[in-house]
Amino acid sequence: MSLPTWATDPSSLVVTEEQYEALPAEVCRTIEVVDGLVVFCQSPTPGHQRVSRNLTMTLLTARPDGPDAPCIDVLQDTDMRFRSRNPHSMRDGKKFTFRRPDISVLHCLKPGAHLWSDDVLVAIEITSSDVEVDFNDKRAEYAAQGIPVYLIVVMDGDHVHSIEEYRLDWSGRNYQLVFSHRGALGVDLPEAMKVSVSFEDLERI
Repeated sequence: MSLPTWATDPSSLVVTEEQYEALPAEVCRTIEVVDGLVVFCQSPTPGHQRVSRNLTMTLLTARPDGPDAPCIDVLQDTDMRFRSRNPHSMRDGKKFTFRRPDISVLHCLKPGAHLWSDDVLVAIEITSSDVEVDFNDKRAEYAAQGIPVYLIVVMDGDHVHSIEEYRLDWSGRNYQLVFSHRGALGVDLPEAMKVSVSFEDLERI
């Protein structure tokens, strides 16, 4: 049996920022990069996409209004580059790392600017209950980047089972679970964003 390329050439799964920028868009959409290593992503289900769309629309309508209100944006599936070194890396120095949250709530970017982790106020992942990377890896990574709020939308098939709300603790480097929402999401987010939406509305076609 022939071995896969990565078994004989581990560097085949290593990518620099410059190499990533040169990749075709259809390839970029299928991967994330952690500490310079390629991580392949699963394609989202239709139920996942509906919840992402409906939650994004809910967040957009919850943005503060008025002449003195801060400019807040809500983006789906956008590369979020890590500003700080990944604290869980076994390598020396800072390596190219980005994740692609299902939804990011952020301060508005300047035209042409990349999205960085310190722009993000709320990171949201939509996942099934057995996807450890969202509950463990990303939770630790997003906390280490100082993102104030992390929401995990836990799916059961095409339905929302619960939404776990994590907030940075006093150390500023770890998340604490403050609430597990059932049936509806009612939460106060940074920049005076007040969100109230039923799970039924999040699942709506």
